[in-house]
Amino acid sequence: MRTFNPRTLLGWGLLFAACNPETDLQQQQTAASGTEEGDDGPLSGSSGNSQSGQLLDPPTGATDLATNLAGVVLRFPEAIAAAGDGAAALLQPSGAAVPVVLQVGAEVPCSSKCYLFNPGAQLAATTAYTVKIPATGLQFLDGKPVPPGDAGAFTTGTGADSFAPRVEAFTIDIAEGCATVHVAADEQVRAEIVLSSSEGDATWSSASVGLAVDLSLRLPHRAADPHARAVARVSDRSGNQGLSTPLSFDWPAPVQAVVITEVLANPAGSETTQEFVELYNAGEAAVELAGWSIADKTGKDVLPEAVILPGAFALIVGETYDPADGKDPGPAQGSLVVHVSGRIGSDGLSNSGEPVRLVNLAGQIVSQYGGWVDVNATAWSGKSTKRISADACDAPDAWSKSPSSPTPGW
Repeated sequence: MRTFNPRTLLGWGLLFAACNPETDLQQQQTAASGTEEGDDGPLSGSSGNSQSGQLLDPPTGATDLATNLAGVVLRFPEAIAAAGDGAAALLQPSGAAVPVVLQVGAEVPCSSKCYLFNPGAQLAATTAYTVKIPATGLQFLDGKPVPPGDAGAFTTGTGADSFAPRVEAFTIDIAEGCATVHVAADEQVRAEIVLSSSEGDATWSSASVGLAVDLSLRLPHRAADPHARAVARVSDRSGNQGLSTPLSFDWPAPVQAVVITEVLANPAGSETTQEFVELYNAGEAAVELAGWSIADKTGKDVLPEAVILPGAFALIVGETYDPADGKDPGPAQGSLVVHVSGRIGSDGLSNSGEPVRLVNLAGQIVSQYGGWVDVNATAWSGKSTKRISADACDAPDAWSKSPSSPTPGW
């Protein structure tokens, strides 16, 4: 099942105000592949139990960690809570030393459910620690205990880290209603970006830790502001914080919240009758598509009169589109189907991965698919490429890398 959800962004160690889109996208689309792509790898702790916890940060095998570690991030297959007054998790040092108690804290972003666990004491120097889930420490929300096991291990260095990280590079690029941010520091950090305009502040936080952190997120809809500012705050694993020099940028005027969500370039049936580009209205107002255009690498088609309602899909198809083909799924009942003259673009959509752009009456690119997936292979016949999140910016990682069965209008 393909689900469009707004991104909830939480900070490292502290909760910060998130930059939420203006709509709550809960529109679901069923994909035949049935799997959702994640960036954290398979869910399994070192004990091999997929229902137990997995150490996500610091990564298993990490060495030379500061003894004043602010927290560890554990990943679970579903939401969890502390089971009682006992330890939610433990850091077991090598040898017979007394373990350090970990208490479950804030949820942090990942592809499933991840939580920050806070140590109750400073760790010993040059010591190997194993993260353990005790038998009665945690439970799932239905009351079932989280299975015990080892979640992962790491080793501390010679002492504490009392130095604030330094921001060595900070850039922001604004395009198509999105901000692409790059932050580099002199040590491994999480980054929090504060964007300020005449209408207030918005705060974004990274889900990853690294020497370089890159974020690409959609700006909230606000009035244009030529005097907007951005600041990067970075936090290391010991909770020390650093601050960048502020950057000035132009907050762009909002564009319509219509996004390209699916492209079928290599149908199982005839390419002259089955190709489509799916649009989704992620905004709160109906959008008139008349005069807009859909364009590929070398050609474009002007769209006829058609209105896409909030939370609704529209299919852009050629004039000979045949939903009764039988080889490819037809559009969901009641879907808006918009026919263009001839085939889409110059002469239909290229199987090798061709850019597709949606352009409004003002000539602005509202949304685009960059042709990032080649569907020429025989195995991809009858498979479409899909955007993972309607709120995601137009970048390669916004699209599923593996084509799957088409879901036109679903």
